[in-house]
Amino acid sequence: MANGTNASAPLYGYEYYLDYLDLIPVDEDKLGAHKHSVAIAFWVSLAVFVVLLFLVLLSMSWAGSPQARVNFVS
Repeated sequence: MANGTNASAPLYGYEYYLDYLDLIPVDEDKLGAHKHSVAIAFWVSLAVFVVLLFLVLLSMSWAGSPQARVNFVS
């Protein structure tokens, strides 16, 4: 190429840097909740959701009368 540019490269570009943002300083002592309590609550609620989903699917798989299950197995 005569001008030395890459023809396949886009003509536009985006740069995202954390330096562009002016983050607000936060004092941990003044927070209403412990700094890890949000993450702990998220993971505990996710685990509870998975367990409840498992129990619902398990109960759905056992739906029906016991007689129907016995006839289905044998």
